Amino acid sequence: MLQIDSYIIYGANGVCKIRDIRKDKLCGTKQTYYVLTPIDNISSTIYVPVDNEALVAKMKNLLNRDEIVSLIADVKDQRLPWINDNKERGEYYTILLSRGDRKEILSLIHTIYHKRLELNKERKKLWAVDENALRRAEKIINDEFSLVLGITPDKVPGFIRDTLQTAG
Repeated sequence: MLQIDSYIIYGANGVCKIRDIRKDKLCGTKQTYYVLTPIDNISSTIYVPVDNEALVAKMKNLLNRDEIVSLIADVKDQRLPWINDNKERGEYYTILLSRGDRKEILSLIHTIYHKRLELNKERKKLWAVDENALRRAEKIINDEFSLVLGITPDKVPGFIRDTLQTAG
């Protein structure tokens, strides 16, 4: 069982603090819940039933510094396949972000960055669906990495660039 006051990643909500573990009666049933607060929205509360395996599986421990560096090196040349249909691509982004898999999220960021570069050469811009997914993905990554590395979120992209240059 996870501990009160620890930080975790919870799907697309990103970094959350476990504020409490308590029994509550929600929707007519009394059960034990993890009470989470997203670090970027402290007025929000998320209740995760302790015995709901699917929801608890979305709760992931934060990576440590070595894991972050290794992850960055792993995704250096990985890009996701581009889906031409905007609606399908948006649905794919939603599913990917909700899983909270940092490797997939970094690959998503990498893919959208490269698509932006391609489009800039043609004097075109990304679609709103891509910009929105990119912002959400960067928020998840920047919040976790900044917390673990002890840097501000705006310093995370520079850390990633420096790590990529060091990795080869």
